[in-house]
Amino acid sequence: GLTLALGGNQRGDAMSTKHFIQLYETLRGLETDPATAKDPIKRMFLCDGEHVSANVNILEDTGDLIHIQPFHDELVVIVEGECGFRVGDETKRVKAGDLIFIPRDTVHGPIIDRGRVAVLSIFAPFFDRAKKNIRWSRDAFA
Repeated sequence: GLTLALGGNQRGDAMSTKHFIQLYETLRGLETDPATAKDPIKRMFLCDGEHVSANVNILEDTGDLIHIQPFHDELVVIVEGECGFRVGDETKRVKAGDLIFIPRDTVHGPIIDRGRVAVLSIFAPFFDRAKKNIRWSRDAFA
């Protein structure tokens, strides 16, 4: 399985649930963060640091998922499935194992055309869920 290391284990013994997350198990028990429950992309945040936040989401909706994060760079790892993915004016087909870099303030998003797609997203800086960090295409990027 795919394990995300979130920090050092001081003693080097068994995996600490504070610093290591088994992604496939997390995806099976995915619970949407209440701050994203009304968004087109429902996210479960895994960890937050002073300068970074990581989340996973499962995409099955074929609706408009295009959006902008004006204040965050984002790395996206496709964990399972495949779909089209737009970054700026470029759209490519992506599949499990692909990594996508999205600079802040760039129009982007998955284009789900069949099946389910699971992704890991890493935002920098810290993604404060109390603020409006995402502008959606469906809302005219307002």
